[in-house]
Amino acid sequence: MSGKTGIKKQVWYLVLSCSIITLVIAGGIALYGMMRIKSNAVQIGADIGNYAAENSSDALKDVSLKSLQGLMNEKAKQIDSFFKNHAGEVNILANEMTKIMQNPQNYPPRDVSPPDRNNAGKNVPQLQYKAGADRAALAREVGLAANLQDFQLRFFDNDDTIGANYVASVNGFNITVDAASDRRVDPNNVPVANDYSSRPWYKNAMREKKLTFTDIFIDAHGRGLAMGCSAPYFDASGNIVGVVGEGKFLDAVSQAVQETKMGETGYAFILNNKTGQVLFSSKKEGILAVDYDNDFDNDIVLFNAEDENLAQAAKKMAASETGLELINVDGTSCYLAYAPLQSVPWSFGAVIEEAEVVAPARLSREEIEQNTGKFVESLNESILFMIFAIVAAFLAIVGLSPLAGKKVADELTKPLLLLSDGVREIASGNWDKKLDIHTGNEIEHLAVCFNAMTDELKAYTDHLTRVTAEKERIATELNVATNIQESMLPHDFPPFPDKKEFDLYATMHAAKEVGGDFYDFYLLDNNHLIVTIADVSGKGVPAALFMVISKTILKNFALTMGGSSDLAPLVSCTNDQLCQNNEAMMFVTAFVGMLELSTGKFSYVNAGHNPPLVYR
Repeated sequence: MSGKTGIKKQVWYLVLSCSIITLVIAGGIALYGMMRIKSNAVQIGADIGNYAAENSSDALKDVSLKSLQGLMNEKAKQIDSFFKNHAGEVNILANEMTKIMQNPQNYPPRDVSPPDRNNAGKNVPQLQYKAGADRAALAREVGLAANLQDFQLRFFDNDDTIGANYVASVNGFNITVDAASDRRVDPNNVPVANDYSSRPWYKNAMREKKLTFTDIFIDAHGRGLAMGCSAPYFDASGNIVGVVGEGKFLDAVSQAVQETKMGETGYAFILNNKTGQVLFSSKKEGILAVDYDNDFDNDIVLFNAEDENLAQAAKKMAASETGLELINVDGTSCYLAYAPLQSVPWSFGAVIEEAEVVAPARLSREEIEQNTGKFVESLNESILFMIFAIVAAFLAIVGLSPLAGKKVADELTKPLLLLSDGVREIASGNWDKKLDIHTGNEIEHLAVCFNAMTDELKAYTDHLTRVTAEKERIATELNVATNIQESMLPHDFPPFPDKKEFDLYATMHAAKEVGGDFYDFYLLDNNHLIVTIADVSGKGVPAALFMVISKTILKNFALTMGGSSDLAPLVSCTNDQLCQNNEAMMFVTAFVGMLELSTGKFSYVNAGHNPPLVYR
């Protein structure tokens, strides 16, 4: 303010030429203008705060919903991989059986035994015939089909979700591998006839002439939910000569749904797109829960739900659409994100209560409104001070002449009206508007302060929205990454209840949300146990990604090894694979050991890892 004349001095300079009448008019105009500014400025400040709060709330809400959709997509891919693996195993059986039937000269006939009650509980191949089948005429074909039993048995080695797999000829016999020999014989241990041609897995494959899935069903022997997959096989002329299939229990799918966590109120479910019924759900009660004690005939059909939004969302899921809807579940407003599975006619849905989604946005809005209130209060005090200053000046120069009073009114009201008009334009949404007032006094200073406060409020709102949204996104993604990484490690203990020769337990606690440490264990066969302990260099997401690659490659190579002498080549081959395209120069240390259960012999390779500790 140096070198500029204040209001008091300006009034003093004009006092000699002002008249009382003109001063009264000018004072009234000045007071009226200031009261208008006070009213407009307070309202505009409140409008600006509300506008900022709305933008911040919408941004945070969008971040939460995108996180919900991201988690839903990841879980849908995880579940879909289960069915892709199921279809892959059936394709292997179908392709191998087609090769056998098209090149019978390359496959010597093999023996396969009928069902025997003494084999109950063991996964063994079992030969059954349809009633009235000519067994002598089928002997050659049976011998050829028996060559498939090695493939059938191999799938059981590393997959405890398989209930049975089977090959069935159109000519009247089938070879089944499962542990239910006692259910395939009569009380005298004589094999019963098996009319498999009436089973859905057989009829579907014969009708569609390609790989198909059956509907989900509840196992008749109380072993849980199951599903069948089957495919035809062909002779050299391209004719269908039989069907191969495999039945799997869906515990892994149910577990993936049950383990889906989203905040405090989130849960997931899987919808049958054909029937509109919920097949799996992590919700314990209500319209989206599942009663696993009964069949699905009496379950609720979501297409007919009382809430119209829920019914419409279910119909969109049935049409294999992907989307996000606001629905009402059991009287509670919720967001539903959904996407179709690719291998089966189902859709995966993730639900979270609306109140939890908008909670961060509500907190942000309250904080912005609190700061806006402080700004409006400060602005109000400044304007009131100006009003008091004008009133004081007015009373002090009551005796000035009319001409001087008019000049004072002009000088005072013009910048005030400019200030009011500028503030009103800012309130209309033009945050970049600047009050361009050059009076050389306190009014100019007020305009400068108002410009500065508008800039600060805009910058603060933009910064708060960006920072809050980014933190929410990172936290949600890291939480999803932690759940995915933890679910990749074995966590069922004891892992092999039927193995009494040893006890095994493991745990892993990452230093950050995700990390590079991992462990693994699995049976190569009934006599060999592989254990792995490893540590990837570094921390966080890079280490976690490298950990997934290392664990997968090491296990894939291990499942092809032939004995303890292959441990060193196993580690060497894994090392060569990891070195390829490793531009980040990451590394992993590992301890890989194999226990021979029958002898207690333990062979291991230590690839740069901490030395093992044996405690007796």
